[in-house]
Amino acid sequence: MVDYTPGASVTGTLATGGEFQGEIFAYDASTSMLAVRTPGEISNSYDLKLINVTDAKDVKVDASKVNAIGKLPDIDDPRRERRFANALKHARVAADNIGENVSALAQDVFDALARTLPCRWDADVIVVMDEVKVSGPKYDVAKGCGSTPGAEERVQKVLEHERAKLGI
Repeated sequence: MVDYTPGASVTGTLATGGEFQGEIFAYDASTSMLAVRTPGEISNSYDLKLINVTDAKDVKVDASKVNAIGKLPDIDDPRRERRFANALKHARVAADNIGENVSALAQDVFDALARTLPCRWDADVIVVMDEVKVSGPKYDVAKGCGSTPGAEERVQKVLEHERAKLGI
C-alpha cells in the first residue's frame, strides 16, 4: 500500500501515456483519486490535477521531503455572495442582448451597435438609446420615430460604419 501523504513529491505515468509530477495535495482512498499540486503560470498560484491512481503506472511517492501544505483558507461568504450577484447581473445583461426569433444578421447588427450605443430588443426591432428604432430586413434607421434631433443621424452614422465593418 502506497502512503499518499499530503506534501510529498509524486511522479508517475497516466493511463494515456502522459507523465505527471508534483506535490500530493489530497488523496481519496474510496475513489482512488489523487490531487497533485503543481506551480501555476501566475506567481504564487498552483494548478491541481486529478489522477486515478488505479489506472496510473509507475507511481512513485517520495515522502523524504514533505512540504507543509497548510490549512485551506476559510471561505469569505460575503465576498462569495457579491461575486455571485455580480456574475448573475452580467449573465442577465448578456441574456437580454440576445434577440429571440431574429436572424443572424439582426443579431450581428445589434452586437455591433451595442458596442458603441446602449441598445435593447423590442421583439425583432432594435431600440437604440431608447429613442431610435432600427428594423429589418435591411436594418436601417426608421425615420421620424419621435427621437430627439440629431439622434437619428448619430445612430445612422454608427450603423453605416458598423455595417461596413460587417460587410453588409
